[in-house]
Amino acid sequence: MSGGERQRLGLARSLLADRPVLVLDEPTAHLDENTETLVREAVVRSYAEGRSLVWITHRLAGLEELDRVIVLDAGRVVERGPAGVLARRAGPYAELLALRP
Repeated sequence: MSGGERQRLGLARSLLADRPVLVLDEPTAHLDENTETLVREAVVRSYAEGRSLVWITHRLAGLEELDRVIVLDAGRVVERGPAGVLARRAGPYAELLALRP
């Protein structure tokens, strides 16, 4: 089983557990960009409806779909808010966006 297949299987198991709070740590880490987008959109738009979702990631793609982004540095919260607001500030989140290819 490839890394991406293992990742999708773990995600499916989490979704089938049908819990009110879902914590996903790097849920799209081993997926190609197109599959990552499809998975993220499906989880955020369908599964997260009426539930709490914590999406832990190093990837910045799609964060605008989430209610709030929390930026950590050395284990400390350095910035928080909607992705669009953070992108317009001259803070850590905007700096990370500027580094994206």
